[in-house]
Amino acid sequence: MIYHIAEQKEWLKGIELGSYRSDSLRVEGFIHCSTREQVMEVAERLFSDRTDVVVLEIDQESLPVEVRYEIAPNGNAYPHVYGEIPLEAIRRVLVLDWKNRRLEDLSA
Repeated sequence: MIYHIAEQKEWLKGIELGSYRSDSLRVEGFIHCSTREQVMEVAERLFSDRTDVVVLEIDQESLPVEVRYEIAPNGNAYPHVYGEIPLEAIRRVLVLDWKNRRLEDLSA
């Protein structure tokens, strides 16, 4: 599984459209993602204490588009999704539990 932190409004728009896309897909050509081990570090660095975001858990094996692990300036390899993410590839929608530094499953 790979993970993407999305603004709730973008996620809701994706539900309406039948697939998820972010601004980075239009601007950079891919959707930024992370591994399970990287997601909290990314969240803290880019979305610190924001409550208007969700974390999409994506089954990369069911994506019809390319996923590349590419090296970022910090030296770590992050997964990048080169295309829209169909809703069928999203297994769960999670929220960030900032207090306990973990992901919470909304359906649990």
